[in-house]
Amino acid sequence: MQEPNHNYFAARLMIEELVRLGVRAIGVAPGSRSSPLAEAAAAHPGLDLIVHPDERGLGFYMVGRARGGFYPTAVLVTSGTAAANLFPAVAEAHHAGVPLIVLTADRPHELRDCGANQATDQVKLYGPFVRRFIELPPPDENVEPGFILAAVDDAVRAATADPPGPVHLNCLFREPLAPVARAYPRRALLRALGGWPVSGAPWVRAAQPSESRAIELPSALVDSIRAQRRGVILAGALPPTAARAAADLAAHLGWPLLPDIQSGLRLGVEEPAIISHADLLLCARRFAREAASGCLLQFGAGFVTRRFLDCAAAARPAPRILVSAFPRRMDPAHGAALRIVADPAAVARALRTALPPAPARAAAPLRAWTDASARVERELARRFAGAEWSEPRIAWDLARLIEPSGAWFLGNSLPIRMAATFASARGACVPVAASRGLSGIDGQVAAAAGFAAGVGRPVTALLGDLTLLHDLNSLALLRGNAQPVVVVVINNDGGGIFSLLPIADSARHFERVFAAPHGLRFRDAARMFGLRYAAPDAPAALARAWRAAARSGESAILEVRTRRADTARRVRALQAAVARLFARRA
Repeated sequence: MQEPNHNYFAARLMIEELVRLGVRAIGVAPGSRSSPLAEAAAAHPGLDLIVHPDERGLGFYMVGRARGGFYPTAVLVTSGTAAANLFPAVAEAHHAGVPLIVLTADRPHELRDCGANQATDQVKLYGPFVRRFIELPPPDENVEPGFILAAVDDAVRAATADPPGPVHLNCLFREPLAPVARAYPRRALLRALGGWPVSGAPWVRAAQPSESRAIELPSALVDSIRAQRRGVILAGALPPTAARAAADLAAHLGWPLLPDIQSGLRLGVEEPAIISHADLLLCARRFAREAASGCLLQFGAGFVTRRFLDCAAAARPAPRILVSAFPRRMDPAHGAALRIVADPAAVARALRTALPPAPARAAAPLRAWTDASARVERELARRFAGAEWSEPRIAWDLARLIEPSGAWFLGNSLPIRMAATFASARGACVPVAASRGLSGIDGQVAAAAGFAAGVGRPVTALLGDLTLLHDLNSLALLRGNAQPVVVVVINNDGGGIFSLLPIADSARHFERVFAAPHGLRFRDAARMFGLRYAAPDAPAALARAWRAAARSGESAILEVRTRRADTARRVRALQAAVARLFARRA
C-alpha cells in the first residue's frame, strides 16, 4: 500500500528497518504526534504489537519482553510527559543491560521553547542512561532515506552491542500527522533506496565477530587461580550460557559454586559443585569463613542477598577476581584484586581449558559444602512439613509447584529475598527473572507480563502488596498476554522488608512512614481487570489455587495474607536454626 505522505513514508522505513534488525515486538502508547510510526507499526506483519495507555508500564513490559526473549524490543510514545514516563524503564534497561529501542515523537524546531502544547525539551532526555541518542529531523525532500535507515541501524546495533542497553530515537514530525494525502517525491525516494525495498536485509550490513573466537586470558588471572589450593565461585545474574560454563568450571576445579537466584543454577540443578542453599549456609560462621579464606572467583554481579555481598567483601587478602561483561565498575565492596571485562561464558570456558582438573584433596572440602546444603534442604522440609503459614514457606512451596515448562518472576523487596533464601532446591530448573537493574518496585506486573511473552512460558510472579499497588493498571496487560501470569501477591499490609531492617527497632514513626499500611485487598482489582482470583489461607489451599490457575491457562491473582512481624521473627528463627546446625563444627 502506498504511503499517503512523507511522514508515513519515513515511518514505514523506520519500522521496516527495526524488523530487519531483529526487533520482534513493539509497545505503543496512544498519542497524536507519534501517529505515523504507530500506524506503520500496526500495519507491519512481522511485529507483535502491544498497546497500553500507561507509558511507564509499557516500558517495563518491553524490558521484560526483551529479557525473556533475548532479542531487542521497541517502545513508541508521543511527546511531553509520555516520554518522561519511560524514564524508570530506561534506567532499568541501562543498569540491567537490556536492549530497548525507545522511539519518542517530538515537535519540530519551530514549536520548541515557544509555549506550544505538549512540547518539552526531549533532546538527550535520558542523559547517560542510553547507549546512543539520535534525533531524526522532520521528513521532507531534503532528508535522504538512507540517512533514516542508517540512523536506525546505528541505534539498534548500539542497543545490542556488548554490553547491551537502551537507545533513544527522538523523531520530529510536522503536520499532517494523520494519513491524509499530500504530494511528496515518492518515486525519487524509492530510487535512492536502490534494491533495499526487496532485499530483506538491513541498509547497513555489519560484520559481527565470531562468538567462538578464543579469548586470551591475562596471565595474572591464570596464575592467581593456579596458586590457590582452594576457592569458591560466586555466580550472580547470568545468561544461561554463562551460568552453564561457570558450573562446568566449578566441577572442573572442585570448587563450590554459590548461586544467586538469578543465575539459573539455584533451583533444580543437582550437581555436586552447586550449593543451592549457600545463602543460608553463609549464616554459619564456619562456611562464611571458608568462603572468604581462599580464592574467590565471581561471575556476574547483582546479588540479591547481603550475605553474598558480604562474602565478596571479605575475600581480601585472598585473591578476588571479578568477571563481568559490563565495563562499568560492578564492585560495591571495592575489593576485587582483578577485574576481567569480557563475556563470562568465554572466560569460564577458557579457564577450564587452561587449568588442571581438581586434585583428589579437593573432594573433601567440596563434599562438606554439598552435604551441608543437602542438610539444610532436609531441615527446611522438616520445618515446613506442617500447616505453618509464612512467607518463607510460601517461597518454598512455589518452588516445588512451578512446573518444568513454566518460569518464575520475582518481585523486588522482600519476595525475591524469600525465594533466594528459602526456595526448595528440589524445585524445577526454570528461567528466573527479576528487575534487579535498579531493584525498584515499579513496573513489576508489566515486567512479569513482558517476561512471560518473551520467554514463551506461563509465569508465576511472586510480588508484594505495595509492588502490586504501585503497578495496578498494568493488570490490563495480563488479559491479552501471549502467556498467562499467575500473580501470587503476599499482602502483609505494607512494606514487609522494613521489619527486617534496623530501622524497625529505632524509628519513632516506623509504622506510619516505613511500613505504610494500606488496609486494601485485591479481589475487586481482579474483578475490574477480568482476572481469576483466589485468597488461599494455608499451604494446601495455595497449592490447590495455584494448580487450578495453571490448568485454566488464564492469568490470575492469588492473594495470600501474612503478618509483617511474624515474617521477621520466622526469618530470623530459620537463619539461627541453620547456624546452630553447624555451630559445633565451627
